[in-house]
Amino acid sequence: MINRERNKIEMKKTISKIVMVVILFIFAVLNLMYIIRVKGKIKPFGASMILESIQNKGQTKLNLLVFLIFILTLIITYLIIIFKENNKKGLKSTFIYITIVSILAGIILPNNSTDVFYYAAVGRMNSKYGVNMYAENFNEHQKDYADDEIIQASPGIEHKFIYGPLWSTICKTLGRIDTNSALGTLSLFKIINIIVHLLNCYLIWKISKNRKLVLIYGLNPLMLFEGIINVHNDIFLILFSLLGIYLKKQNKIWLAVISIVLGSLIKYIPIILLPYIINNEKMKNQLLYLAEFALVFIGLTFVETGNIASILNIVEQTEKYAYSMYLQLYINGVDFDELKVITLIGKIAFCIIYFIQIFVRRKKEGKNYMWLMMLFILLVITNFRAWYIMWLFSIFTELEPKDINKVIVLTLIVEFANYIIYYLGEGFIYGGYYFTIVIFTFAIYCMAEKMHEMRAKRLLNS
Repeated sequence: MINRERNKIEMKKTISKIVMVVILFIFAVLNLMYIIRVKGKIKPFGASMILESIQNKGQTKLNLLVFLIFILTLIITYLIIIFKENNKKGLKSTFIYITIVSILAGIILPNNSTDVFYYAAVGRMNSKYGVNMYAENFNEHQKDYADDEIIQASPGIEHKFIYGPLWSTICKTLGRIDTNSALGTLSLFKIINIIVHLLNCYLIWKISKNRKLVLIYGLNPLMLFEGIINVHNDIFLILFSLLGIYLKKQNKIWLAVISIVLGSLIKYIPIILLPYIINNEKMKNQLLYLAEFALVFIGLTFVETGNIASILNIVEQTEKYAYSMYLQLYINGVDFDELKVITLIGKIAFCIIYFIQIFVRRKKEGKNYMWLMMLFILLVITNFRAWYIMWLFSIFTELEPKDINKVIVLTLIVEFANYIIYYLGEGFIYGGYYFTIVIFTFAIYCMAEKMHEMRAKRLLNS
């Protein structure tokens, strides 16, 4: 009887793995067919291939429905694989499977995001044409390079470069490569992100020795879509944060601090984890590590940009009102000037909560940092993008099972809600439905989990 149940579980896992590979393969082939048809002249929003040359609205709806089925299938197969998986099977087969899935995802063109086209274009504009990405607005120079396919493939971003100097170095390095193909440059970014994704899987294994955690991260639909298909640089934040945690556990704190610095030189988020890296040290050592962080951070910023103030461009990431809680207030009639005051209050509130939790209550658990990151995304970020939820994987190895489940549920809710836009249109995002669905669905899950815990305690006590 027990063997029969085990065989059923193994069969479900095997079928789910096959289905996941097959559906990724089908969409990879569709993308390759599109690339061949347009002779490599791809446009931002790879999913536009679904709408290419289609005039019939019914056909468009059908194609978008197929795309949603693709996402749903990934989510369902993912859940079956991770919840039916034990932690005893071979590590090698796990990494081979994740690698196959990652490569297939890498063939699929970016969907619902144009960021990677901007990364490539702004890096090329700086390295090949000498335009300072921190001093000049991209759109003001884009028209000057009409013959450069890589620059023209990018949307006309109306602001200066908003990422840290390490990311600008990576963009310039790739932009310097002698090619005039947007597809070629995109492929380079894809390859790098696949490598980083696999490195993250390896670090999760090295830290936790838990093969199931590797699968939970490596096959997560949010990571596949936003980290590999859409090629967001947030995957590097996970790399440097996990590396910092690994080095901390090896008692190489000074190297762990440098790893957090490097992550912060892409986007500033890993700074939130700095106290976690140094929290077991004596006060004197903590101050030395903070000094190390500041010196390396400022030094590398100056070497790359020649201007420390340029790093303040990242503030623009918290001044765009879209997708977030603050958008809901604007939609419901809050004046824009009042909205800016409310936003400032939200940022100050986060700083106060963070200070109390970390420095007064001295909460050191990984779950505390998970909730602080969630609070940061809610209160500080005014542009609630799906890929920001990827940051939660930075502290993934330090969580208890029930908190890991919360991360899983939130990533799936966000990713599915993010892609309903293809079926419902832009009003879904800017009408506030996306944010509302994510927040309320996740809140319902957390309440249901809490009620289940209370019921279990009552049963134990009785």
